[in-house]
Amino acid sequence: MFNALIKNLKQRGALADADIDKIISVLKVRHIKKKKNILSEGEQSNFMFFLNEGLCRYYVIDEKGNEQTIELVAEHNWFGDAKAFLAGETARLNIEALEDSHIFSITHADLNRFYDEIPLFERMVRKIIEQYFIKALERIKKVSRSSYSAQERYKEFLKSHPKLVNRVPLVYLSSYLGIAPETLSRLRQQFTKTA
Repeated sequence: MFNALIKNLKQRGALADADIDKIISVLKVRHIKKKKNILSEGEQSNFMFFLNEGLCRYYVIDEKGNEQTIELVAEHNWFGDAKAFLAGETARLNIEALEDSHIFSITHADLNRFYDEIPLFERMVRKIIEQYFIKALERIKKVSRSSYSAQERYKEFLKSHPKLVNRVPLVYLSSYLGIAPETLSRLRQQFTKTA
């Protein structure tokens, strides 16, 4: 059950098996049904998550009540509302399972305890947070891509997330890319014909 997580941890550093066992012993295992939120705006963000199986999206609700997909997370990745989690605040975004998902969660208290008990773990988490930060900066760059055409946005998504293209529902992918669903549908047809 924890094979992907163990592999993920070992790729990030040479943690001893006993330390990995200690981390695994505190994880909560959750099965989330498709279309259910893992975290909702306004809830206390006490957990960081590892997506063992499934697919999730981050979304916010704008002032008009429309959902805007701001991030997609596929299996074998750490995720959560990092700012709220680290600052002890309530969530400012929602995280929804797009597929039946299997996740592991770790509390803020356990994470901090392991920083003291397993110094290498603290370095590993810092690297995860650095990657999260870089990804957030890349996302900001993509969102402010007014000079990018819809075709360029879709092409970039195909390049960076080839395995997600057929897993993410059209309505969420179009929201993520900032293009109309009808435009995305046409682009999919064009790229399918040329492939």
